[in-house]
Amino acid sequence: MRIDPQGTVAGWPALLIRRTLRQLRKRLQWGLGELESTASVEAGEARALIKGLLAEGLIEAAGRDAWKVTQAGQTLSSATAAKRVTRATAQKALHQFLGRVEQVNSDPYFLGKVTKVILFGSMLKPEVERLSDVDLAVEVASKEADFDRARAKNYERVEKLATQGHRFRNFLEQEGCWYWEVFGFLKRQSRVIALADYSVEKTFVLTVPHRFLIGQPDQIAMQSARSTPNPAVQKRRPRDCPF
Repeated sequence: MRIDPQGTVAGWPALLIRRTLRQLRKRLQWGLGELESTASVEAGEARALIKGLLAEGLIEAAGRDAWKVTQAGQTLSSATAAKRVTRATAQKALHQFLGRVEQVNSDPYFLGKVTKVILFGSMLKPEVERLSDVDLAVEVASKEADFDRARAKNYERVEKLATQGHRFRNFLEQEGCWYWEVFGFLKRQSRVIALADYSVEKTFVLTVPHRFLIGQPDQIAMQSARSTPNPAVQKRRPRDCPF
């Protein structure tokens, strides 16, 4: 997805909206104060911004005075404002990206591994020569199968990064440190790669033309992408049924 760097979204500068959504999408939910600090606006402006984002379907209510970024907001937050590139440039960027995927999966430094890479968007349209970006979705999983050991390793990394001057803004950033290290390395500030989290964008990705470059769609995801049949009538379980 591409946005006009000089354009507007909900009456606000498009780049401001993208930057704000990129920060807020990392949180399960957020309040007015967090929006004010993220977007660098006053309280009165923040309420107007919320109203505009709600109208555009980019956020939705998540409780009393709390909101969260929607799927549409996630998509816009990953949009690029860079100039269109040739297909050759896009192919080079994709090749470099897949090289970084191999490095993540083979380098013991990274606590996560890439299990799925899905290409979608304009690069799958051979008639399009100049592309807005290379749209990719990735699934990242922990290399450590045991939950407790994985969490312990993650917090060892958190402590190490903290001693190096990295500041974690909240508990969720600490918990997801292993994930964001991988995601950030894959993106590597590329102006051509538009990277999305497959677990978040799954429904959208599977309903548009796409291609799995690494991994296969799970059965549940494949079924959700198709039309849902009428549910069967569920029979009452016997009183002594153990499950």
